[in-house]
Amino acid sequence: QGVEVQTDYVPLLNSLAMYGWQLMCVLPTPIVKTNREGNLSTKQIVFLQRPSLPQKAKKKESKVNNL
Repeated sequence: QGVEVQTDYVPLLNSLAMYGWQLMCVLPTPIVKTNREGNLSTKQIVFLQRPSLPQKAKKKESKVNNL
């Protein structure tokens, strides 16, 4: 009662989305801190993933043996 939860992952997600990262899960932790104004903050673990990219085929150079 009287508690307001504020989370803003949008800047983080936007910056990582450019590189293909996607948010998969957010886990709360039991770590709680109080600041000078009496506001509580918690730490959370954020899991991200991105699809694997196909590896470029390596060019095999044929070696020529000079005899």
